[in-house]
Amino acid sequence: MSQPSATSSLPAPGALDFTMAEYQARLAAVRKAMSDQGADTLLVDQIDHLVYLFGYLATAARYQAALIPLDGEPYLIVRELDLGTFLDQSWVRHLETFADDEESVGKVADAVGRLAAKRLAVEKDSNILTVARLRQLQAANPGVEIVDFSGVLWKLRLIKSAAELAYIRQAAQIADGIVAAGSNSMTPGVTDRETLAAMWEAAITLGADNTRSALLGRFSPADALVPKITGNPWVVGDKAFLEATPQYRGYSARVVRPVAVGVAARRDLDAAKRVVDIQDQQIAAIRPGAAAAEVDAICRKQMLDQGLKTRFPQLTAYTLGYQCVPRVSDHTRILTPRQDWRFEAGMVFHLVAHTADIAFSETIAVTTDGAERLTKIDRKLLLANIF
Repeated sequence: MSQPSATSSLPAPGALDFTMAEYQARLAAVRKAMSDQGADTLLVDQIDHLVYLFGYLATAARYQAALIPLDGEPYLIVRELDLGTFLDQSWVRHLETFADDEESVGKVADAVGRLAAKRLAVEKDSNILTVARLRQLQAANPGVEIVDFSGVLWKLRLIKSAAELAYIRQAAQIADGIVAAGSNSMTPGVTDRETLAAMWEAAITLGADNTRSALLGRFSPADALVPKITGNPWVVGDKAFLEATPQYRGYSARVVRPVAVGVAARRDLDAAKRVVDIQDQQIAAIRPGAAAAEVDAICRKQMLDQGLKTRFPQLTAYTLGYQCVPRVSDHTRILTPRQDWRFEAGMVFHLVAHTADIAFSETIAVTTDGAERLTKIDRKLLLANIF
């Protein structure tokens, strides 16, 4: 059985994504929340949060977790096969490893006992902490009281630091380049698969570090942006939406544009102009203190009143930030009619407005003065050159 690693025998980490001061500030905020809830130890296993607190992007192939006491160093249980990655990415050096023939949930349960936890906070909304795993941890530590820590870390992550915003700005520049590359490739005879390849090539060339960095699909009467590749060539008059979803250092930006091949129908040009105007009004209304439901209503009401949509079950915006599987979108904050939260400086959102025929979206950051649009590509129905 693997033993806790000695700090003195481990190499220094590689280049960290954030300063130690920033990591320590995040840890301090978490410990304050723990104290507020009367927890003496916190279990962290959501992959996003292992990255946020410790810099470590774990895989979900085997259960890996961190234990954070109110006092003392965080303690991580890491798959031995992943140790090299961990040591390069993370600042933490208080850990133990497990081999692939060892039962990792049991290792975490043993560590809970060694730390003498009495009130253990767990993220019951974690995608990684299954019912079976939680029951196993409880069975191994019957005297430990479980404290629900759901939502706490997601809310702490809502306000982005200057360093986080810099990563999102870089992702937004990449997103613009991806859509431009896709639009430029949409000439008659080129297939939609070749266009998607051009978008993915642009993503990697421009610096995206995720694989699912671009999507496309032809518009459908379902009024839903459903990506679908047919392998068919573009013909004059075809119309599609191109969506870029790149990440830079794990931080995501997103943008959607409609593209017509060679020629655009007048009704589509008119619809595009109206959707952009509505969304511009929504962006102008976003500022610290603005009510979520009121900002949502600007887009929702006009889209329905103008007949651009006959029903509107979708949200009009959702949170952006660090993103990893299995969550493909972060809905910690969304814009829908029944939301009762207010905007704060430092939040970042993906704003989306679409009909069955036209779609636009932007990445925006909330500043002290209002909303800043981070994606800069032209807000219009793009025309792919047929020559």
